[in-house]
Amino acid sequence: MNIKMDDSIPVWDNTHIYQDFNDPALKQDLKTITEICDALSDKALALDTGNENTVVKILVEAIKLDEKASILCWTASTFASSANSVDAKNEDASRLDARTNTLSARIDQAFKPFKQYLLKASDEVLQQVFADRAAASYQFYFQHERKRNAHWLSTDEEVAISALSVDGLHSWWRLYNDLRGSLRCQVGDQEMGLAGAFNLTLQHDPVKRKQAWDGIQNAWRSREETAAAILNAVNGWRNEENQLRSNIEPVHYLDVSCHRQKIERSTLSALMDTTESRMSIGHRALKGMAKGLGIGQLEPQDILAPCPKLNHDLSGSYHAFSDSIDLISDAFSQFDPEMGDFAKMMYQKGWIDARPSNNRANGAYCSKFPGAREPRVFMTWDGAITNVITLAHELGHAWHNWVMRDLSFVETIYPSTLAETASIFAETLVRDALAREASNDQEKLATSWEDAKSAGSFLINIPARFDFESKLVESRMQGYVPASELSAMMSESWGKWYQNSVSGCDSMFWAAKMHFSISGMSFYNYPYLFGYLFSLGIYAKKDQYGDQFSDVYRAVLMDTGRMTSEDLIKKHFDQDIRQPEFWHASLDIVEKQVVRFEELLDNIA
Repeated sequence: MNIKMDDSIPVWDNTHIYQDFNDPALKQDLKTITEICDALSDKALALDTGNENTVVKILVEAIKLDEKASILCWTASTFASSANSVDAKNEDASRLDARTNTLSARIDQAFKPFKQYLLKASDEVLQQVFADRAAASYQFYFQHERKRNAHWLSTDEEVAISALSVDGLHSWWRLYNDLRGSLRCQVGDQEMGLAGAFNLTLQHDPVKRKQAWDGIQNAWRSREETAAAILNAVNGWRNEENQLRSNIEPVHYLDVSCHRQKIERSTLSALMDTTESRMSIGHRALKGMAKGLGIGQLEPQDILAPCPKLNHDLSGSYHAFSDSIDLISDAFSQFDPEMGDFAKMMYQKGWIDARPSNNRANGAYCSKFPGAREPRVFMTWDGAITNVITLAHELGHAWHNWVMRDLSFVETIYPSTLAETASIFAETLVRDALAREASNDQEKLATSWEDAKSAGSFLINIPARFDFESKLVESRMQGYVPASELSAMMSESWGKWYQNSVSGCDSMFWAAKMHFSISGMSFYNYPYLFGYLFSLGIYAKKDQYGDQFSDVYRAVLMDTGRMTSEDLIKKHFDQDIRQPEFWHASLDIVEKQVVRFEELLDNIA
């Protein structure tokens, strides 16, 4: 079977959210958002004039209005981004996306006086506000935000930053999305988008992999100055904002990231230092892959290569989408039957879009419609086993959202560290099921190969990204960083982490990896490493908890939006993630996986 014959590849159906971009319901929701913002602005005038009881009542009402407006705006934004992902040239989607960005900023600005009041309010006032059932779910949010009280500016300054960011900071992310959706790659005698070219790097044919990788490199190199301008603008903005917020106490860029990820700097240091001390595990995995491919050293286009066929047939095997959903559902069901049924439901309800299309965005993600409490998954399917693992990954995110569907809105907003824990946990379920069912050397190697790829990606590639972004932020403080320097910095970080496990480097990775250009979040890299190691640590406890394990896991997911990572792990597992011992235990699991991979290679050779 080939991709053109696979009619089971789904496209999503969002028509019950809005029929189209002219749906009267959409227009009414956008109007309601504006009306709520006006109402909030009117209520803010009474904050300084009312007595304490009146102020408490106003604060509770403001929280409820902010939540309603945020849900409506997020829903419209997801509708726009869903259409934009399928077709980056969809002008209606782009217009709505721009409008929701503006409205989101306006909601933020309208709620700012209330947020500022709550950040500085006495404990007595907070206690009265959170005594209200609807407002009570916001208690953790404000307690966490109050940790940064030394860095908050005046209300007027906060409003100004929010207003300017719409057509300042966040416009660069929109430009990057337009760029990656429109770039074309020359792959051999074919022209295609970035998503199609990337999928070819996941194929068995080494010639095709190299052609696709070259095509991606050349495409980004042709627009490297634009990509460099985006990175410089985003990081320049962040540096200036951090400087503004340093009047009382200096702001370090990693403190900003850690606060957002709801972890302490000591946790991040323990994670990165422990991983660096054992990077040889990742090197062994990559060298084993080279051995399996029959080459002396991997090259950059090989680091995601699929497991080779033992008979050296490069045609590979195509995994039909419907068969893959069944495989994932069965793997999930062995852990939690409801999770398995959920995977099939996502497919049957049209909540997944994976069919190749023109001007399609590359990459994969999970999003959600918060009003309907429905998740969505986007990716581009070409039938590779890596696609199967990616689908499991995104369905892990979707299950996370589904489990939390009855919580209040603010409690469903969790950090990327814990988001990636849920997705990688789902990957592990599928890999483990494949390993259990493997009946011959080829099947055993195929499942172990995916473990090795993960070790290389998470223990080497992710830290290299972190290392590069740290260099980028520091260099941007000194001035503009041109494309040539960005490539040199990427090569330096690549060399530090990959060392001699890979020949050459992906010097354009700074442009090709969208995470570096996301305007709303810095350091979207270490959360993957955190999630990888934490999810393995959780999974290793399955025998300890027995039949209660799925309930324990659900309880962990339910708490991800209402406590810090340190508190969450202390509560459910009585462990301290600020200590290297926690991370070493998970790295021990990875090392065992790599040893098993090496043994399989030796047995097959």
